[in-house]
Amino acid sequence: MRTLAGAFADYRARSFWLEQATAGYLQSPALEGVARADILVVGAGLSGISTAYHLKLAEPSLRIVVLESEVTGYGASGRNVGFIVPYVSPSLRLMAMRFGAQRAREARRYAERACAYLVETIARRRLDCDYEARDYLRVARTPAELRRAQEELALARRLGIEDIEWLDAGAVREQVDSPTYLGALRERRAGLLNPARLTRELKRVAVASGVEIYERSPALTLQFEPVVRAQTPRGAVEADRCALATNAYSAQFPALRARQCPLHTYAVLTEPLTPAQLGSLGWQARQALSNMRIFRHDYRLTGDNRLLVAGGNAHYLAGNQTAVNHDTRAFEDLAIFIDQTFPSLRGIAIAQHWSWVVSATADLAPALGVLGNAPRVVYSVGNLEHNVALSYLNGRALSDLLLERKTDLTDVFFVKRATIPLPPEPARSPLVNGVLSLLRARDALDERRGLGNSAIRRA
Repeated sequence: MRTLAGAFADYRARSFWLEQATAGYLQSPALEGVARADILVVGAGLSGISTAYHLKLAEPSLRIVVLESEVTGYGASGRNVGFIVPYVSPSLRLMAMRFGAQRAREARRYAERACAYLVETIARRRLDCDYEARDYLRVARTPAELRRAQEELALARRLGIEDIEWLDAGAVREQVDSPTYLGALRERRAGLLNPARLTRELKRVAVASGVEIYERSPALTLQFEPVVRAQTPRGAVEADRCALATNAYSAQFPALRARQCPLHTYAVLTEPLTPAQLGSLGWQARQALSNMRIFRHDYRLTGDNRLLVAGGNAHYLAGNQTAVNHDTRAFEDLAIFIDQTFPSLRGIAIAQHWSWVVSATADLAPALGVLGNAPRVVYSVGNLEHNVALSYLNGRALSDLLLERKTDLTDVFFVKRATIPLPPEPARSPLVNGVLSLLRARDALDERRGLGNSAIRRA
């Protein structure tokens, strides 16, 4: 069993990205006393900061207050893999099965717009977030994954999406060399960045525009009538309107509890690869990679050529727990995945590892909406992806909802959509974990039949 090193005294408060974004970062003060605002934003992750930023862009005179229970980017926004990819759910196929072909196409266009809009903002606002324009490869390693990839490509063609390219085994191994690869879908409108730096850079721009952000100020209680009022440990905010940009942490608010559940996911990070190790992979173009498992792995190189691998599993902890879940087996499984995928790296040291929670709706699609009949309180849940661009554009959509602006963003089908309610505890835990167990078993069965050419021969 591989030893997993811990780089930080308090790993629960850190990820590699947060460590990289800490130098020179000045925390905002905690809220003291009662503040009066036009709009309260709860949550200083990327979607919350984006909401506040876009509100100020649209209506500079508004007083916008953001409350954050920890520090900016503490949750998924500072821990995810840092992909900019054109997806709002795990696949086009899943979207088409749930919502139909037309809405799958609509979701794809929204995601493409999100990617372009974020990249444009990074350039225009000069956000220092280690952005790299890179291709995105979704690789197939088993006959089941190969079938999913080919079905995904066929659906994309039927939907008029022409910018997804098929690479056979030889072609993909010229891009990144793994004996497990049987083929891949390649997309060119993608990118990589440090998500914690992105979030904190956007905070810098938002604060410069007049947004007020209070860190270490959790909303202990939240009432919506007769005015919005959030109570913090040493103060309170009263506002006319509110955005709940809490995603996986939304279960703390009863009005959002049935709309999503928090799922725990995991990441490991190696020591920097030597030139020889990197050369053995042929990974010169630094593409973003995912595989076609149900619980897929997302992986990439960092700026200093560490290999970061995330995903591969997910857990729900009874009672909607969101505290960091240090699941040693999940981290070990990610290390095994590295050994299987890149034999030349077998046994490489895992320097850091961390976990976080993502927000999952029952149908694995995002949901933005309004609580009640009037747009006084809006919310965003269900951003399951590592796609930071989606969080950013969702913030602009929440801004439009709060300002009662009918735009092409508020017309997207997953805005104001009805969600499939998840049951409360004690029924929630066995239901969610039962489904997760079945999906894990399917991935395990596919892989027991072999990886790469050995799997093809068995099939």
